[in-house]
Amino acid sequence: MDLTDVEKAILRDVLLHSPALFYTSLTAPTGRPIDPFKHQFQSLYHAMVSHPVRMLIADEIGLGKTVQALAIARYLELQRGARKILVLVPKILREQWKMEIKRVGGVPWVIHSGGEVRNVLNAVRNAGRGYVVVSIDLAKRPPHREEFLGVNWDLVIIDEAHNVTLGTQRFDFVRELIGKGWNRLNVLLLSATPHRGNPKDYLARISLLDPTLTPLYPRLDDPHFYGKTHGTLVLRRTKKTVNELEGREVFKKCDFNAVVVEITEAERLFFRELQNVLFEMIKNSRENSPEALLAVLLRKRAASSYGAALKTISKIAESANTERKGRAEKVSKYIQSLFGLGYDEMELEEFNEIDDAVEKIIEEYSPFLDEGQKAALRKILRLGERIGERDSKLEMVAGVVAYHLKKGEKVIVFTEFKDTLDYLTKRLPKVLAEKHRIHLSREDISFLHGGMSSNDIEEGMARFEKRGKLLISTDVASEGLNLQVASVLINYEAPWSPIKLEQRVGRIWRLSQPRETTAYTFFLAAETDLYVLENLYQKIMNIADALGSGPKLGRPIFGQRMLSGDFEHLWKEEPVEGTFEREKPSEYELVLASIKRELSGYAGAIINTLKSLRQNIEKVVPPDTADQVRKGLESILSPRDFDSNFIYEVLEGYLEIVLKKPSVPEIRPLLYRILENGKDVETPLRIGVNKKVGEYRLYSIRLVDSESGEELHRYPVLVKTGKSGIKKVFYGTELLMEITKILSNEHLILGPLRRDDPNGIHIEGKLMTLARDRFYNIKSKYRDYDTQLRRKLRKRPLFKETKILVKELVRIEGITEGRFAILKHVPQGLIELYGLGENDIEIPTKEYENIVERNFVPLKDILESEQRAMGIVMELERRRLEQEYGLNGDWKVEDVSLREHYDIKVTEPENERYIEVKGHKPLILTAEITSAEYEFARAHRDRYWLYIVANLGKNRPVILKVFRPFEDKRKIYAVLEDGREVDVTTEVTVHTREKTRRVISLK
Repeated sequence: MDLTDVEKAILRDVLLHSPALFYTSLTAPTGRPIDPFKHQFQSLYHAMVSHPVRMLIADEIGLGKTVQALAIARYLELQRGARKILVLVPKILREQWKMEIKRVGGVPWVIHSGGEVRNVLNAVRNAGRGYVVVSIDLAKRPPHREEFLGVNWDLVIIDEAHNVTLGTQRFDFVRELIGKGWNRLNVLLLSATPHRGNPKDYLARISLLDPTLTPLYPRLDDPHFYGKTHGTLVLRRTKKTVNELEGREVFKKCDFNAVVVEITEAERLFFRELQNVLFEMIKNSRENSPEALLAVLLRKRAASSYGAALKTISKIAESANTERKGRAEKVSKYIQSLFGLGYDEMELEEFNEIDDAVEKIIEEYSPFLDEGQKAALRKILRLGERIGERDSKLEMVAGVVAYHLKKGEKVIVFTEFKDTLDYLTKRLPKVLAEKHRIHLSREDISFLHGGMSSNDIEEGMARFEKRGKLLISTDVASEGLNLQVASVLINYEAPWSPIKLEQRVGRIWRLSQPRETTAYTFFLAAETDLYVLENLYQKIMNIADALGSGPKLGRPIFGQRMLSGDFEHLWKEEPVEGTFEREKPSEYELVLASIKRELSGYAGAIINTLKSLRQNIEKVVPPDTADQVRKGLESILSPRDFDSNFIYEVLEGYLEIVLKKPSVPEIRPLLYRILENGKDVETPLRIGVNKKVGEYRLYSIRLVDSESGEELHRYPVLVKTGKSGIKKVFYGTELLMEITKILSNEHLILGPLRRDDPNGIHIEGKLMTLARDRFYNIKSKYRDYDTQLRRKLRKRPLFKETKILVKELVRIEGITEGRFAILKHVPQGLIELYGLGENDIEIPTKEYENIVERNFVPLKDILESEQRAMGIVMELERRRLEQEYGLNGDWKVEDVSLREHYDIKVTEPENERYIEVKGHKPLILTAEITSAEYEFARAHRDRYWLYIVANLGKNRPVILKVFRPFEDKRKIYAVLEDGREVDVTTEVTVHTREKTRRVISLK
């Protein structure tokens, strides 16, 4: 390695193995910069020291779980050789993961359909690397599941892992996938809602991370077990933790607003009559009857938009037939899959959108309605048609959108139904133009909904991020997508589920959101909507009227009435007076209760459910406080590693001063390339500095697998030594800062490091203690998890046993100016080999160096040196041949310098050698080869030798002979005075430069 390679290797080692500095080099040169946050260092640090990596990152919504997972993936790629990575995601998130993988320099392979599975997996096998991104619902289905199970994955990432629930195909597929490589496969689960009220389901997901656990889940449902998983298998941080860690308001305020919209008499009549019809449909029906299911769907569709409502009513009225009865066997299944039980995610595996499910339900269950119900629905249809083009909610939403667009803010409008999205797509831009003089072009509006192609999703998201103003989306985008380019979110219809509301707001209220955010939910001033607002929203939320106090923070009050609250403290902690406890209600039950006017008791149930969910999460996954995160990281990070600005200053200094890189606006691309392409220090070596700096030693403290010897992590530590051993220890940014200061002086490689140092054992022993007690003390948590649970709760340990090794890589020492001048031209090892003192060496003058550099016409000294060198080499070759073949053997040594592109031809009985000779009066190991000489050397590489004979002015010649000088596998020998040849290939570094010469002659 040359000096620059060593300097890059030192930087790379610090970048790769410091959790804080790794993030500065994570962004690929063409990617959007990744801004690191301190809580993200924690998960990376845990991954660095555990083997295999098994982790549930259970941070709150918006804390950057995707970036954390990809940072871990890249570390495993660069450090442990992880190449084949499987990313299982909800369908809508495929393109986002593709973009994020590219952002960190990974190679994504996105599978869009079953027909692509085999080809993509074969391509990844052939390439030997790649991130395969696929919908979990595609991967789990036969025959594709067998294809995925047939690949030896190095890492599996499962996003929105709470959707992998016990007893489903998803769970069975993931369990088999992980079970194949239980003791080597790395697994990351990502979920903001890891526990949804069912301990058995949560523990089943934990058992995916640790298949050695007992399948008897009641034994695991214990505070002792949960305590052991915290900080080992599970990490959870909150927005509050992030704000405190960063010492600033990372998550700015998020305002929630409930807007009541005044409506026309035609609209009011429509909703009043619809309520009566729906009540009549269900008053004598069972809760899980076809009639009740149809009524709930009609209520939700009417609350969404007139377009969706009228379409559904029309289809039901047309399909209803008293003479043909359908079968009601699937009603409970539909209710469970579409409306969840306890706020679980909707299962839409068979449908692109809930609209498709609605169509299927109408087709199956409309025949259950009788003639009277059919006539009543037709009457409602006529009332709806009288409303005409006037849509009060649409006009109010347009006013809110216009207000924020004029302020330069991007807006997202969420709706549950694709029909309503189509309605908004058609009508909203028209109202914005006519009422507010805002004309949106095609480029200004993006859409997201199920059934879109991957290219359309990617294009729509990119357009919205770069130049878009308005995004209209169904709930396919409410989970997982990063949409913080927008700061305003509108719920076109009120979500019934608090979890759904949190998921939607979480799209904009997240890391890297520079603005305060605002969320709106719209209610019509109709009896149906007002009933829900008063008996549900107001009772479960901390919202109050904004009237009477004027515009809030400069914002107008929209609608007939507006209630506001701080989203961070939106949910009430205690049930309101007069409510009663019950089992956690589903969305279906809430809608049904609103039709029956029986919502009053549900507010307390929802508050209890939310409280229970929070308590369950905090019980089994208590979030780390800022102090806990900081304390855990302080063992491996220096205090200044927590200051991003300081890190950048230090890195800029190292690049500019040590690596001689000019100052650039963005250093991350440079750092990325060093991390991606850099080498490690192959052989321990010494560096000399032209200044009295004392002695420094750079050590690599290594964490390795005790059984296989595989290196999991290494941490570079710089030790300043004194008479008593260790004087001071530097690591992280302080290490780089100290090395920058040292290497700001002229420096060079002295040669390999010799192992004849009695002080080294003492220093290494102290570093072992430092590593065990400080850098790797976190390993005790993993060791405790394995040992303390082994007897009753598991079959065998999960994590590999590790040990700590210490290796010295570089020793830096100050040397005198005179000695440094000599060592600039010849390695220390050669000086010692030839036994040369300072008086035995002729140092080249600056003039001589310049003449050699600009060697157009040789000086007299150079010509004489060349002739003396020729004589020395020819004599050496004669002596060699005499010893090998005898005095009268069949050999010859000829001077051919005047007729060939080399100097000496050596003929042997069965071989020829072609020798180029370069001579120097001072001790300078340089040879300039003409283009013709170079081409000859390359063409005859197996017979070509280069001799450099230097220090002729002192009559103590230093002779180096190089075989294949222009090849990577060159061999270098020092020829001593007695003719002995010593292999010094590892002692000498070789630099080859190309110089172009142009000579003009005037005759």
